[in-house]
Amino acid sequence: MAQSKNIRLWVLRSIALSLMLATGYIAWYTMESGKPRDFWKDKLATRANLQKFDGIFEDQDGKQVKLSEFAGKNAIATFVFKDCTMVCPTIMNDLHLFDKDYADFKTKGNFLIFTFEDHRGHADDLKNFLKKYNIHGNHWRVLTSDAATIKRLADTYNLQYQKEADGKVIYAHSNVFLVADTKGKIRREFRGIENNKARFFDEIKKFL
Repeated sequence: MAQSKNIRLWVLRSIALSLMLATGYIAWYTMESGKPRDFWKDKLATRANLQKFDGIFEDQDGKQVKLSEFAGKNAIATFVFKDCTMVCPTIMNDLHLFDKDYADFKTKGNFLIFTFEDHRGHADDLKNFLKKYNIHGNHWRVLTSDAATIKRLADTYNLQYQKEADGKVIYAHSNVFLVADTKGKIRREFRGIENNKARFFDEIKKFL
């Protein structure tokens, strides 16, 4: 009888310990969810050349462009939902801060902001998107396209995105920055959000 009681007590203690460990892990994962483990990953997966992607995009001026037209300049590319109020503002503000920190970039490179949604024919909305962040300059390009082209581009760079779930708008998507050289080769990629901006900016500059 005493032995059976001890076994039950041991089982209960084991369950309690497992729950404590699980709770700790969930709390840790939740706090770190915006910064996946591979943000500073040194080994870069082979990615398709940005300038060789076959597709027609429309920018904030309503101009039809191909990515090959950005040849000769470096590029920092990212992907957003235009109306997202969660992580996308952080992404845009990080790039805006980098623009201020590295004044030469306006002559050496372009920020390519791809939207996860088709906003063709709504150039003013894309212009207002930049104005919302007090962003100016021709080196900022917000690019949209048809849904099929956007999905193909996202698949090319291993991105996930979803606007709605269970009838609710969620704006869920991969957070990524791609750094490409003047020939379109992806030299560095960052996934997630990094709080150490100085280190992040210095890391980008190494590949420009």
